[in-house]
Amino acid sequence: MLKIELWKENKILRNMSEPVKTHELQKYVKLGREMLKYIKDPEHAGVGLAAPQVWINKRLIIVSLLSDWEDEGFSTVMMINPQVLEHSKQTNKDNEWCLSLPKTRGEVMRWNDIKLTYLDEKGKTKTLKFQWLSARIIQHEIDHLDGILFTDKLVK
Repeated sequence: MLKIELWKENKILRNMSEPVKTHELQKYVKLGREMLKYIKDPEHAGVGLAAPQVWINKRLIIVSLLSDWEDEGFSTVMMINPQVLEHSKQTNKDNEWCLSLPKTRGEVMRWNDIKLTYLDEKGKTKTLKFQWLSARIIQHEIDHLDGILFTDKLVK
């Protein structure tokens, strides 16, 4: 069972995560599946999770690809070594929160659209574009991989 650690106890949240190497792929896919179960459990009420949140210093995220907060037909996917290739000039401000910072919310500015590359759980490279809420969730989780918490980006 995964345990999400609060950021003050989890120093890995403030470090740059290492890429998953080809020979490590299956090991981290297994971890990703456990993270996916955690996110899909309604008790946790999460839409994303990064490996550093469970004390693993690797570039692995789980994200729910929501079009909006009312979206009931969304999918939740594993992304290994995600990297933003391009982003829109347009940004938007919205409220965010984090499983590692319970009861903390705040407005954060994010790009409206991103183009992303990542490996799926079969090791295949995917390059996709994401918009609005999906783009926001992905950016939030990638920040975790870079040692950044959403509170570092709060709009004053």
